[in-house]
Amino acid sequence: MERTADNLRPLFDYDAERPPAIEIAGTDVSVSDLTYRTAPERWVRAYLVAPAGDGPWAAILFLHPGLGSRATFLAEAVTLARMGAASLLVDAPWAADTAASWGQAVTDPEEAVREYTRTVIDLRRGIDLLVAQPIVDPDRIGFVGHSVGALFGAVLAGVDRRLSAAVLMTGTGRFVDVAAVNLPDLQGEKFEHYRRTLAELDPAVWVGRAAPTPLFFQAALRDEFFTEEQAREFFERAGDPKTLEWYDAGHSLDEAARRDRIAWLAERLSLDGSR
Repeated sequence: MERTADNLRPLFDYDAERPPAIEIAGTDVSVSDLTYRTAPERWVRAYLVAPAGDGPWAAILFLHPGLGSRATFLAEAVTLARMGAASLLVDAPWAADTAASWGQAVTDPEEAVREYTRTVIDLRRGIDLLVAQPIVDPDRIGFVGHSVGALFGAVLAGVDRRLSAAVLMTGTGRFVDVAAVNLPDLQGEKFEHYRRTLAELDPAVWVGRAAPTPLFFQAALRDEFFTEEQAREFFERAGDPKTLEWYDAGHSLDEAARRDRIAWLAERLSLDGSR
């Protein structure tokens, strides 16, 4: 049987009837430090940032870049909370304290397929957690992902129809592009084998299935890791509605990109910009 996006979709299925388990480690006025279970032996650490009041609020799922953690977007989530959005900021498997073991695991392309699939399910369970909150409006769920976080966000947008808007920051359409940056020994036939093995899961495949979810691509003119051609191809593989903005910045982007991102989310998720 031909392997297509349609018959690959079951890869990302999970038991949606079982609510996410939450362990509260500590809390303050607006930020909860929690861990939620995505599989019997798999847990994800996260911050849940919520506005004061009963809502219902929009909600945003954040996924950080390779050199980051759930704290990367914390200040941005607090800003958005003042505008009427709750946020879930997750520790990806490549977060600082697990980066070495995760990086070693995904050097093997078959293991990378398994781990990348699990990561998408982690994100889907994060959406489950958000929509289970009484203060969250399930019809206003957004996503923000940076770098490798944008790659997984593109797959998520193509798989899960609950997203109302997604921001993809300095991403690329192929997982092998990330491997090429981080695995200098990946050359020749090893590179081609890695590319072929991961091709079915590539963001470029799934981002085209995200429509009609609006997508906002943010790209850097001085990106140290991905080329302008890679960024444009990633954008072109998406369906409408979509927007691409370029910034005179490096891969981490800049304050202008942050302001644009917040404004775009405010419009798409009906946030209170005056706040």
